[in-house]
Amino acid sequence: MTRPDSAFHVPDFAEERISHDFLLGGSVTLKQPVDGYRAAVDAVLLAASVAISSRRDQKILDVGAAVGSAGLCVARRLPDADVTGIELQDDLYALFCRNIVENDLVGRVTPVHGDINDRSLPLVAESFDQVISNPPYYAGGTRPANESRAKAHQEGTADLKDWIHFCLKMVRQKGRITIVHRADHLDRIIGLLHGRAGDMTIYPIWSKASADAPLRVIISARKGVSSPVTLRRGIVLHDEAGVYLPECDALLRAPSALPGF
Repeated sequence: MTRPDSAFHVPDFAEERISHDFLLGGSVTLKQPVDGYRAAVDAVLLAASVAISSRRDQKILDVGAAVGSAGLCVARRLPDADVTGIELQDDLYALFCRNIVENDLVGRVTPVHGDINDRSLPLVAESFDQVISNPPYYAGGTRPANESRAKAHQEGTADLKDWIHFCLKMVRQKGRITIVHRADHLDRIIGLLHGRAGDMTIYPIWSKASADAPLRVIISARKGVSSPVTLRRGIVLHDEAGVYLPECDALLRAPSALPGF
C-alpha cells in the first residue's frame, strides 16, 4: 500500500504514452494512456452519485480505480471525503499515483496496488463507509487487442460476482455501495445484492431520449438493510444529434451532484 506522506512515490511512466486531459471543467487533471483504458463519462457520473451527509459517510473505497478518475472527482467535489482506490494494472496504477500528486490530493486520496482476489491486500473488511465501483462490462466476446483496455473492460480472474462480493466485504454494516454498469446486466446485479443489501436506488442513464432502453445504470444499495427499491427518472446524455444535453454537460463541467441522488 502506498502511503500519502512525504515519501509518496510516483512510479515512472513514459511521457510519450500519456495524454493530458481534464475533468469537471479543468478542476481535475487526468493523465491517462494514449492507447489503452481511458476514462469515460461513466466515471464522472459515478462520482457525482456519491453523497456525504455525516462523518459516517466520509471513508470511501473505489474498487478498480484505473487512473483515479472517479475517486479524484469525489475528492474534488466533497472536501470531507477520504478516498482509497485499488487498482490492479501496473501502468494505470502508476498514473493513478501521479494524478493524486498533480491534483494536490496526497493525504486525501490513497492508492493501493493489488488484486481484489488477493487475500493479503492491506485493506480491512467493513472498514469503509461507502464503496464505489465501475466493474468490467463484458463477460466474454472479442477481446480488445490492447491488453490494458481488455483487462479494464472484460471480466478476467474476477467476474461480476467477485467484484460485488468484494465491495460488500469492504463496506461497513449499513454502509453504501454504488456501482455503474451496463443496463442489460441489472438483473445480475440485483440478484447478487439480494439478501445482502437493500434500500436500493436504480438510476438509468439513457444515451438519447429516443433510445429503447438505458445504456448504463447506477445501482446504489446499503449493506444489511432491507427496504424497497426506488427507481429514479435517471438522466439522458445526448440530444438526437449526439451533443451533450445541458443537464449532463453541467455535470461534466463542474463538481456537482447527480440529480436525484
